[in-house]
Amino acid sequence: MSKGEQTGKGAAAAVLLAVAAAGCGGAVNGDGVPPSSVEQKADTLTRQALDAIRPVTGAKDVPAGDGAWRKCGTETPGQHRYQYTYTVRLTVPQDRTQDVLDAARAHFTREGYRPDLPDPQNPRAGARDPHSSWWVAVGSTKGTASMFVTADSGCVFTTHDPRTAGS
Repeated sequence: MSKGEQTGKGAAAAVLLAVAAAGCGGAVNGDGVPPSSVEQKADTLTRQALDAIRPVTGAKDVPAGDGAWRKCGTETPGQHRYQYTYTVRLTVPQDRTQDVLDAARAHFTREGYRPDLPDPQNPRAGARDPHSSWWVAVGSTKGTASMFVTADSGCVFTTHDPRTAGS
């Protein structure tokens, strides 16, 4: 192998290593996941959290959620990086809020997620999947019976540009 071939292979390996270290899943030259797969994963994570808190919420029917794509702040030419957030809102009696948050924390622990630090000013139980950029949370709007379950993909490489707000 010539010195030029060795240098080229070394540079390619360095690029792959840098991309993987950045948490980008090894996507290079526009490779990525279809936006529909990201949306499906968000729905799955949200449903799992909803199933875990359902015995405490008393909710029989869960409304449909809202999803939104945002373009990530840093871009690489030829690559598509977007963040997807999916949120389901539900009404839970205020006196059950703490029990719902406790059930969510127990669910995240069972799943092996890394829990967020508690914030007394923000009634929420959030956690990150240790093997991906996904973050899932259950929370409440302080002083109301309004609660939410949300899943956030973090910035991921997509195969094409998803429809974002305003597009």
